[in-house]
Amino acid sequence: MRLARLAARRSLLLELIDSQITSVQAKACPARCFSSVAAASSAWRPSRAPLALWGARRLGRAAAFGSSPSSAAFSSAAAAPASATAAGTALRPDTPIADAVRLTCEQLGRPFASEAVEALLDNWYSTAGELAALPDETARSLGIPLRLRSAVAEALQGSEAAGPTAGVGYTSLAPGAAAGSDVLQDAATQHEQQRSRSSSPGGRLAGSAAASADQQQQGQQEPGGAGESSLPAAAAAVPTSSSSSSSRGSLAAAAQQVTAAVDPFFLPIEQRRCPPQRRFGNSAVQAPRVVQRSKASRYALSEEEMSDGLRAEFAAFHDFLTVRFFGAQSEPIREDTALKYADHMRGALGWLHRERGVPLQELSFARLLPSSARDGVSLVFDYILWLTNTRDISVRTEGIVVRSACAAAKFLFHSESKVKPGRGETPYSDLEVVKELRSMANLAKKRGSVAPRRSDEEAKWLTWYEYLDLCEELRRECAALDSTGRRRSDAAVAWSLQKYLIFAILSCVPDRQRTLRELQVGRTLVRDREGRWVIRHGPEDYKTGRSYGERPPLVISPQLYPELDAFIARWRACLGPAHDLLLTQKDGKPLTDKSLYTLFWKTAYRLTGKRTNPHLVRDMIVTHLRGSGASERELEALAIYMGHSVEMQRDSYDRRTKEQKVEPAVELLASLNRRAMASSGASSGSESEP
Repeated sequence: MRLARLAARRSLLLELIDSQITSVQAKACPARCFSSVAAASSAWRPSRAPLALWGARRLGRAAAFGSSPSSAAFSSAAAAPASATAAGTALRPDTPIADAVRLTCEQLGRPFASEAVEALLDNWYSTAGELAALPDETARSLGIPLRLRSAVAEALQGSEAAGPTAGVGYTSLAPGAAAGSDVLQDAATQHEQQRSRSSSPGGRLAGSAAASADQQQQGQQEPGGAGESSLPAAAAAVPTSSSSSSSRGSLAAAAQQVTAAVDPFFLPIEQRRCPPQRRFGNSAVQAPRVVQRSKASRYALSEEEMSDGLRAEFAAFHDFLTVRFFGAQSEPIREDTALKYADHMRGALGWLHRERGVPLQELSFARLLPSSARDGVSLVFDYILWLTNTRDISVRTEGIVVRSACAAAKFLFHSESKVKPGRGETPYSDLEVVKELRSMANLAKKRGSVAPRRSDEEAKWLTWYEYLDLCEELRRECAALDSTGRRRSDAAVAWSLQKYLIFAILSCVPDRQRTLRELQVGRTLVRDREGRWVIRHGPEDYKTGRSYGERPPLVISPQLYPELDAFIARWRACLGPAHDLLLTQKDGKPLTDKSLYTLFWKTAYRLTGKRTNPHLVRDMIVTHLRGSGASERELEALAIYMGHSVEMQRDSYDRRTKEQKVEPAVELLASLNRRAMASSGASSGSESEP
């Protein structure tokens, strides 16, 4: 689809160049101008080069010809009169925008305004009726010449007056006439009726007016990609004559002007149009499972099943893990880690009740770990075997279960341990049950380093460029109007902005999802002295803070500032948050790891068909950079920035296959052999000479 879109842009560009050549021929331009245009058109290829640079070069060529498809081209009051034979079709409100602009330009004797067509299509204006009803302010912001808009409105007015005979010939366009407000209202009404019968707005321009009309009928639309934003009316405000163009200054000034015009997000959020939410046909309800196993029944203890004594024991267990106290042999762990340990302990106690028949009133930590001796792990070992055989757990999950049981053993038998960690002794190393559980955890970790992944990675994986495209699609949804121009609810706009910010922040700060959930303006999200938005973390604000201390500032890309500033200043309040964190759930509660995970994969699947998750973003960027020839210095800097070691980066985050990893070695050996053979051949040739 992207190739078709690029081909459409190339077609528009070539039409523009052809029209420029025709205009120059009429002015007897020297032959060298035509050769330069021909060379430019044949050498042009779609690329990811900055659109501003491309636009500046195009403006330079236009200046050399002495004309430009600008708004000034439509400002003349002495436009050529309409010809009855200019076209065989009258404009109607549902005429595709490309046809409407092409016919109007022909009647005005002006070059085809391809940039105006692209600007309208990029903002979901796809018919003549929509263009005629376009407000002046919106037309100016899009770079649409008002004379072009008025001419289309006059043509529609003429079509209405002509009645059934309007299709015989093209309606005359009187340059000085003004369209009545009633005609504009009728055009807008007819357009809205026509759009309401379609499931999605008109499609992108695909090389010809017929293709555009066909896409509008079928309701198709092709996605845009990161770095390939469509081109609005870049030259609409550039003077027509070469003398006036040169009076504006250097080409750099023109490029700066083009930069603002080619930005598809130049409009404020209140004036943007949101593409259809289901434009790619992916529904989370139909999303395939990434783990091919049946969904088993729940076995863990619920809150209602726990006795008062067991609730008190869980509360004491939580305090033991998270609060400093006299005689503690290790530092407190983080809140989220303690909650995970408690979840797994509820699972183990639920197994004791449902599989081993222990009554609810008799459940306790001591029933699972009855002794501090080595044989105290026997029930935990049986539980692990049950999970493996009946629940098909991964080795990673096995390791977490064992670590949770180890934490419970330390809690139960803390008073029996006589270890002095301050003297270099390992905490609780004199407890046999703890030593055995640590051995089981280390074994699980070793097995996990070589075990295949249980989930279908292909169903979740995106390349880094695909992820950036996803961010770009979400940014297009940061709009206050829907695809038909109707006002969206404030909560819907705010939710779209928040989803974009979640994905886009991870694109420039590929950190763990906890960083997003705990963003707080003024504490972790602040403005630095240079006016940049940065994320600041102390040792307690991220997972490996105790090992690496305070992190360097995590810089948010300035590209996100329009949406981030708007979300903070206005739209966040529309979600009714009952807390001071930046991001929130729809019910006003703070995001949890599960709610963020669900929001992330459902959004990604809707736009890409892949069930990617927030933690995979870290793997994506590491895999991309390690496979693209990044230097060791750059990879080390990335590891520090992401808060882990180079070894962790290489062993855990690099998702390249073995074939991809050894590919440089294959190329190296092939190059070495070629040089050796060439050197051997040269030596043999010199020895054979007399």
